[in-house]
Amino acid sequence: MKLVSAAQTGFNYVTEKSPAKRDIRMALRKHDPIVNRHVMFYEQKNLSSSQAQKLMRKRSIRNMRFTGKRIDQLVKQEERRVGKETTVGVL
Repeated sequence: MKLVSAAQTGFNYVTEKSPAKRDIRMALRKHDPIVNRHVMFYEQKNLSSSQAQKLMRKRSIRNMRFTGKRIDQLVKQEERRVGKETTVGVL
């Protein structure tokens, strides 16, 4: 389980939780070295598998734009999207 800082610094702790308390979200007061003080850390919400897949697709598309890898797939997607928009405009 991952605990994320309430100070939104991106710092996190990884820990384990008792299976008996899996339905209860954990919150702990721990030290955040980025802001150099104790702040609340909250358990990160678990994503469903479909939500995680959508997030990974968005990240991979963003990666393709930045790096140029597999750019041909991105171009095909955009051509299909633009083609649909133009046909809708004609109707």
